[in-house]
Amino acid sequence: MPPITTYTDVLPLRAIAFQLLFLILAIAIEAAVLNVRLDLGRKVSMQYAATINLFTTVLGWIVFFVVEPLLPEPSRRMVIEYVFFGIKSIPTIMIGVGFAIFLATFLLKLQGIEWLELLLEKNKVAEKKSDEPPKFKGRRQQQNPVFEIEANRPLAVLWANAFSFTAISIILAIRILVPPLPVPR
Repeated sequence: MPPITTYTDVLPLRAIAFQLLFLILAIAIEAAVLNVRLDLGRKVSMQYAATINLFTTVLGWIVFFVVEPLLPEPSRRMVIEYVFFGIKSIPTIMIGVGFAIFLATFLLKLQGIEWLELLLEKNKVAEKKSDEPPKFKGRRQQQNPVFEIEANRPLAVLWANAFSFTAISIILAIRILVPPLPVPR
């Protein structure tokens, strides 16, 4: 009689659970940052964060399943073991790949917000240009553009992406550094 196959043998439940955890965490963090930095409402910032995170996640998995068969066998095996089973160390190449993924998701999220606004037919705020000489705002505010009051969308998306990637990296580090509890049998 052939062995009985369970869903845990076929479905990577651990990978699915971590992906859902990372999505919920990223949506919450990025919505808070977009709410504060872009002065959006809570509901709108949550919708934007959820939409762009789902978009980048789906696109990321599509890219993974397209690129994975093209990798050489040792790299392919390492990536599959890391993504679906978890490994206890991070090779140097994975850090570089992680940084590339960070930049790619930043650009995708930035473009995703623009596409979302076009889809929702939001009017872009026209930049105000005044011919008046700038008033005295203090030495520090005149020299440092970080203290500008205007919302800067790329910077806000970069901060949101950085905060969510930092939180996910901390969870991954805890997962690697803390030994798993023994399962009673």
